Formats: sequence, C-alpha cells, structure tokens
Amino acid sequence: MTLKKENKILLALDEEFIAHALEFHLEKAGYSFDWAPNTAEALKRLFYNSYSLALLDIDMSEMDGVDVLKRLRNSGCNAALIIMTAQGNDNIAVACMKGGATDYIAKPFEMGDMMQRIEQALFNRKDFLEKQRLEQEKTDFVSMLSHDMKNPLTAAIGCIGITKEGCLGTINNEQSEYLQSAIDSCKEVAFMIDNLLNVYRFNADMTQLSAQPCDIEDIIAPSLSKFDHLAKHKKITLISEIEAELPKVTIDKNAFIRSIDNLLANALKFSSEGGKISVSCYSLTQKMALKMIVPNYAAKRVESLLSDHKRFVRFSVRDTGPGIPLEDQESIFKRFTQSRYNGVCHVGVGLGLAYCKLATEKMEGVIWVDSKLGQGSKFIMLLPVLEKESGSRIDA
Repeated sequence: MTLKKENKILLALDEEFIAHALEFHLEKAGYSFDWAPNTAEALKRLFYNSYSLALLDIDMSEMDGVDVLKRLRNSGCNAALIIMTAQGNDNIAVACMKGGATDYIAKPFEMGDMMQRIEQALFNRKDFLEKQRLEQEKTDFVSMLSHDMKNPLTAAIGCIGITKEGCLGTINNEQSEYLQSAIDSCKEVAFMIDNLLNVYRFNADMTQLSAQPCDIEDIIAPSLSKFDHLAKHKKITLISEIEAELPKVTIDKNAFIRSIDNLLANALKFSSEGGKISVSCYSLTQKMALKMIVPNYAAKRVESLLSDHKRFVRFSVRDTGPGIPLEDQESIFKRFTQSRYNGVCHVGVGLGLAYCKLATEKMEGVIWVDSKLGQGSKFIMLLPVLEKESGSRIDA
C-alpha cells in the first residue's frame, strides 16, 4: 500500500511544533511536503499546486474550516483531505465529511496512527482517481460511438439507399437485394449503438422519462409496420392481436417504442425462415393478473404491482426461435449478456433486453420471459393502468 515520493503533502496548520513533528516523520517515510502556517497560504498553495493530500487544521482562525473544505472542492482540488481539530465531536466530524474531507482526526493524536491514516488516504485517492479515469474513458467511448461511428453509418445508409433507388443508374433485382441487406446491416449496428447509449444514460442517471397518458395501440401499430418488411424479407410471418379500445397507460412514448422495437428485433433475429412472430396486447383486471404464471426473478415486482393497481395492460412478443434455457432466463436482462444455447450466440451486444428491463421498471411495469427449449420464447411486459392520466416526469 505504501505510496512515497510521487505524493506531495501540504501541512496546513498554525502550530509550529506539530508541523515540525509531522515534517520529521513524513521525511523519514520518504514523502515530500510543504507547510502553510495560515488558511490564506494553504488555499493559495492548494489552488495553484498539485498536492496528493492536505492535513488541514480546522481550528485556524482566519476562516471557518468547513467553508475552507467547500471552497477547495468547488475549485476542483482533488487532494485527499484529512481534518485535524482539538475540538473533536461528532457534529464537527459529520460536517467535515459532508464538506468533502477524506478523514478526521482529533488532537492530540498518536503519530503512528496519523501516518497510517495518511497512507490509507493516499491509497484510497489513487483508487478513486483510477475509477474516475475509467469512468471518463467510458464517457469518451460513448461519445465516440454517438458521433464518430453513428454519423458515418447514417451517411452510409443514405448513400446505399440512393443507389438502391436507381438514382445513379439502373440496377437489377439481385443487386437491389444485396443493397437492401447492406442497409439492414447498417441499421442493425446503428440500433445496437442506440441501445448502448440508452443503457449508459440510464445507468449514469442522465435519462428523464416523460410519462404521458397514451393510447397504446397507436404506438404498437407503427412498430409492427416498420418490422413487417424485415419479416417478409426473412420469410417470417408477423401477426398481431391487439384488443380494441385498450385503456390508456401512463408511459414514456419513446422508451416504450424502443422497448417494442428491441423485442421485435430479437424475435426476428432468433426466428428461422418460415417462422412466426405473434404480438399481442390486451387489458387485465387484478383478478385475471393474479392467475398469471410468473418466474421467481419477476414475482416480487409483480406482487408489488398487483397490490398497488387494479387494472393492467399486458403486451407480449412470441417467436418460434430455439428457446432459452431456464438457467439463462433471468441473466439475459442484464447488460452484455446473451443466451448461448448449443454454444451459439447471435450477433449483438446483449443490451436490447437490458434496456427493456430498465425502461419498463422506470414506467412502473415489469418484464419477464416464458420459454422452453425448442418451443420458442415469449416476452411479456405488464404495465399498470393508472387512475390519474396527468403527465408526469420520471427521473431515471
């Protein structure tokens, strides 16, 4: 754990005897350090120099110690901060930790204990900065996907589309089919990028869902139409059974559309030529919903939903794919996870279902899968019919 010369320490205290004692032990341990005998000098040094750690005496009289902490954190100073005081009590300790202190020690202190605290604070700071660096790399990567990759894909789709339409010269049916396959592949990659961005924003608390009362059948129809061409291209039958005059549900329209699209895209991906995809949506009373068979991983949430609401809308997408092993049925809703039945993993990054779960739960609903090997899969989304139909904002 020992971190030595690369870490510079500032001693911000006005008691010369304690400062010299600390200097002696820090020098012996191999640390470099400076001494600031007053608050103004300490702030100046911390604002304009790079320190790994500062020992701050909260009792220096020029300025309130908690205010000093706030000013340092607001300035962007990332040094570890250990607070020293002769007036130790729980209230001061809590105020200091809320203000951004790394640790708190009362005077008089034992020098061996202080040196251990310094070493631990430096270790924790290094660990924090590494996590911060990795988080920044993730943010940069997501930004790169959003701009450097998605924008060229959109341009490529446009160029291929122009060629396919014969604007650059006559093309035959075989060429048109190959060009359409290229467009579909580009769209699939763009779709995966969108899922990655959306899941990232959910997990980073950067997404706010705007819930409004919606006629759900008006949302489902365009999605079905959008996937009808792809289904015909793969010689897959796409059918729907949508109950007439469904009750309104309070949802974020865009999040629900993205969830439907993800479920339909999955169904197409895993269904072979000649297969069938069935989409259904109908309303349920609480009594009817109680009869549903729900897997263990979704049971608690369904139970809570049934206790809070009287009516529901049940949306499902069923395919004739290979099915999902029972042991994989909970994990497929996690990020970057796919079922690998018979060692086969289809193209994708395992984010579509993760997005569906995050979005559905933010809209007060629940999603699960009913599947048996060799008998396809059925993904079920249960949403409450809310009594109030006024719009509200859902913080993701």
